[in-house]
Amino acid sequence: MSRSSPFQGRKGLGDSGEEIAARFLEKRGYRVLERNYRTPVGELDIIALHRGTVVFVEVKARTSGSYGAPELAVHPAKQLKLIRAAQAYIIRKKIEDRACRFDVVTVRRQDGRDLLDIIPNAFDLGDRFS
Repeated sequence: MSRSSPFQGRKGLGDSGEEIAARFLEKRGYRVLERNYRTPVGELDIIALHRGTVVFVEVKARTSGSYGAPELAVHPAKQLKLIRAAQAYIIRKKIEDRACRFDVVTVRRQDGRDLLDIIPNAFDLGDRFS
């Protein structure tokens, strides 16, 4: 009999990965403000506060390397979608004066263990954040 994995199905994988990532971030001094925040232009996995900076965290979980490294799924089109969702959040919460950044947390399931990594400032906002 095999042990049931919390990573069952795509939705289960995402939900479980986000839960694991939230705990991982909290242990590193992040204060989670929102999870699965929906805007008309997209969803933000985790919004946290870290050392006075609002951090929009994209979580990518994988159970194998079949689709490549999880961080590669945060390609330029995905980045633009995250930026637009973050803009909607910033406007709604009236926090235009706050520093913000985008981090990516990867969760890899390997040999029954969760391997996590964080990529702070995962992508540059450049002139796209206007």
